[in-house]
Amino acid sequence: MKRVASSFSCVLILLASACASEVDPADYEPPGSAGGGASADGPLEAPVLEDVIPMSKVLRVRWSLVSPCEAIEAERRTDADTFALAFTAKGTDTDHVDEGANEDQLYTYRLRCVRGEEASDFSNTLSANPFIE
Repeated sequence: MKRVASSFSCVLILLASACASEVDPADYEPPGSAGGGASADGPLEAPVLEDVIPMSKVLRVRWSLVSPCEAIEAERRTDADTFALAFTAKGTDTDHVDEGANEDQLYTYRLRCVRGEEASDFSNTLSANPFIE
């Protein structure tokens, strides 16, 4: 009886491996990659601005990515100014220390994703003062 069960197990293993080898690698999609993932061809969405953190009299800006980007453009303003480009980060970055924000005043940031000639809308805004930790 053990021999029959062992032979049956071998047949099942051989059939399973034969079936698995019939999958065309071009048709195989790794788990988690179907739907829901950001596509480089899809519409650009703005990053989500998560934190502006005071650190040693400069500000660390943190965000999360929604779309694949080639670059992240960050604009900042003070209460008296309009938004102007503060820095450009790599499209895979999710934080940046803004050494230009080094005065005792409130700085407000917004971000956008850039891919080629296309740019997303701007993100939400967040503010902080580098002198108030």
